[in-house]
Amino acid sequence: EGHIIIRGQSRLLEDVKAIADLERARALLAYLEKQKNMLELLGSVQHAEGVQIFIGTENKIFDQSGWSMIIAPYKSPQEKIIGAIGVIGPTRLDYDRIIPMVDYTSRVVSNLLDEL
Repeated sequence: EGHIIIRGQSRLLEDVKAIADLERARALLAYLEKQKNMLELLGSVQHAEGVQIFIGTENKIFDQSGWSMIIAPYKSPQEKIIGAIGVIGPTRLDYDRIIPMVDYTSRVVSNLLDEL
């Protein structure tokens, strides 16, 4: 059994400029509210090394939605993936800025877990 913590959902609505964008954001938030869906999504990084990027049709959550996700797992001292940290945003994200931040944060969390 695991726990999923999702924060910052309201920030997805900051850049909504049209009713169509609002409807896509609503659909995405409804999907993310279901723990089963998030566990399935996180399962896709279970065997991943480093940052994973999902854009548009690469994942059913983001299929034709205009959203993308950047996610990186963090590991226990035994190298077992125990969680992930990520960013969900519009497909026009600043990938050059976000990818290194997600990667760095997941490495910091892994290092902190090593020290426990």
